Amino acid sequence: MALPELQQAISLTERASHTLLLVPEKPSYDAFASMTALYLALLMGKGAEEVDAVSPSHVPAALQFLPGSSQVKMQPREQSDVVVDIAGPAQTVALREEPLSGGVRIHVVFPPGVSLTKDQIETVVRPLPYDLAIILGAADLEELGNIFTQHTDFFYSTPIINIDHRAKNEHFGTVNIVDITASSVAEVTYHLINTLPDAAPTPDLATCLYAGIVSATDSFQKPSTTPQAFQLAADLLEREADKESVIQHIVKTKPLSLLKLLGRSFARLQHEEGGGLYWSILRPIDFEESNAAPDIIPDVMRELTNNIAGFNAAFILYEQRLGAYQVHLLLGKGLLNRREEIQSELSAEKQNSALVLRLSAPSLEAATHQALEKIRGILP
Repeated sequence: MALPELQQAISLTERASHTLLLVPEKPSYDAFASMTALYLALLMGKGAEEVDAVSPSHVPAALQFLPGSSQVKMQPREQSDVVVDIAGPAQTVALREEPLSGGVRIHVVFPPGVSLTKDQIETVVRPLPYDLAIILGAADLEELGNIFTQHTDFFYSTPIINIDHRAKNEHFGTVNIVDITASSVAEVTYHLINTLPDAAPTPDLATCLYAGIVSATDSFQKPSTTPQAFQLAADLLEREADKESVIQHIVKTKPLSLLKLLGRSFARLQHEEGGGLYWSILRPIDFEESNAAPDIIPDVMRELTNNIAGFNAAFILYEQRLGAYQVHLLLGKGLLNRREEIQSELSAEKQNSALVLRLSAPSLEAATHQALEKIRGILP
């Protein structure tokens, strides 16, 4: 981990009076657990009113056991802040409010002899009260979803610490702590927390980081799991991370709706061996009888592809509404370096590690044919 970036990040956190922690609209378990760990760490040096942790979607059921998860909000706090920059004078004598009909006027009084013109004054209105944003596990700002589109000016005018481990990260931060040799966001967050002057290695904090590493590495079974991941996990266990709770909630316990929908996906799994292409189809009745919603498709895909060796591409296609279909596509290792090119070629959207295609077709069979034609075209 590069020290200059960590030192710059620490400097930003120390100067910030109000900090916003944020994960993507559809966060990975790793990103969410890392955010809760950093939230707990920052609270050791700041008051609860100075730090907000925000996830645009609900706290995943499997992660509700994590310390600090109950404090995570779905929206940032909105509190308008007017900043007035005045070039020249170093101090003021007084501030005075004057009520107006339907508003208020602020008088700023300077010492005698100070002369000002309009050119020396710049005013900025900030709808969010934060002077620092820390974003975990997002490849770019667009992955934040509506929070980014509704507050674009905030993100372009506020210092950002960008924490990630993926090579596709676009380094959008003022400070980018992006370690592509790490197996998880939690590993990167671990190094930042260890650098924070007020952070103590509590069991709660260790549990959150351990949960992030376990979820990102599929309980240390992914081929991309690094020796560093094992080393950090051992350190977190020494710090009394609650291993049993992490294993129980993340590894062993899976919602019944997920297992039912996964079973239906496996039952319809098809493949073309030559191109390394795998796909499955889900019908509306599958969601109804599984008591599942389409938002668990990423979890279904993760479980599905964990049991497929050496695939180039794998997708699930399902009907959103009459005539409208969605394809959730994962690329294998051989195609990951072409991800942006493939996204453009397919006119797809990024959703964390997946590409999402939207199709219009008169039937599920026609939509499947469309999807296969498009995806065959990207295969080696």
